[in-house]
Amino acid sequence: MPQSMTGFANQSVAVGEWNLSLECKSVNSRFLDLTLKLPDVVKRSEPALRQLITEKLVRGKVELSIRIERSEGGPDATLNLTKLSDMKDALATVVQHLPNARPPSSLDVLMTPGIWVSATVDSDEIIDACLDIMPALMASLSRHRQIEGDRLEALLRERCQGIKTIVLNYREQLPALQAAQQQKLRDRINTIDVPHDEKRLEEELAILANKSDVAEELDRLDAHMAAIDDALRSGQPCGRRLDFVMQELNREANTLGSKTTSLVTTNAAVELKVLIEQMREQVQNLE
Repeated sequence: MPQSMTGFANQSVAVGEWNLSLECKSVNSRFLDLTLKLPDVVKRSEPALRQLITEKLVRGKVELSIRIERSEGGPDATLNLTKLSDMKDALATVVQHLPNARPPSSLDVLMTPGIWVSATVDSDEIIDACLDIMPALMASLSRHRQIEGDRLEALLRERCQGIKTIVLNYREQLPALQAAQQQKLRDRINTIDVPHDEKRLEEELAILANKSDVAEELDRLDAHMAAIDDALRSGQPCGRRLDFVMQELNREANTLGSKTTSLVTTNAAVELKVLIEQMREQVQNLE
């Protein structure tokens, strides 16, 4: 079953007094484009995280974000009494040399870097937790992409059925359309009321029929429909393959439009191009 390149997943886990949150989202892209937003404590695990993603995904613009926050039940930060004592001595020295200087307020002291001591983060423990939770995160993302892929497959098959119906109707009407075209030409010649070479007329009619013959294009449309069905059933990433098929479908629709001989065939060519364009938009989102 095809996968969409659009998906979202998140996972959270408690690691000691810290809450670890992972969020991964993806949208369509020609290639696999990874962006990792990591806190400093886990940046050295970036190669391992990238490998876990590339093992599961083939295409898409993927963004992985990791956040670390202190849990509500964790211990509060405490004052660094050693740092506070050093500041007191330093301020006394300042007063000796600059007796008129404004003394700092208590808030100024508390905002001094290093005055607060918070619990240290065990980077190894955090990294291990990240790597442990990544398989579940990627599985959740893949499920989301699969659900979206199923929806896109249903839309593609619906439009494929529409194309098959147009091709079938085109085939059924083609003999009558060709006969009407030839009769129209004969009628126009007869209205001129001048002598003409019947053999030459038959040759011209044969040339006209050959130029307006679209049987080959209709056969290729059928072949492309079969190719789309095979790609959707393959169970492999098929977005690029289907994108190529869309180009071929559009080429056949253009050829049909150029060979049109009546309003019926013109409308059929237009309807084909509308369906193909709708399919092309959906294919852009398939992995």
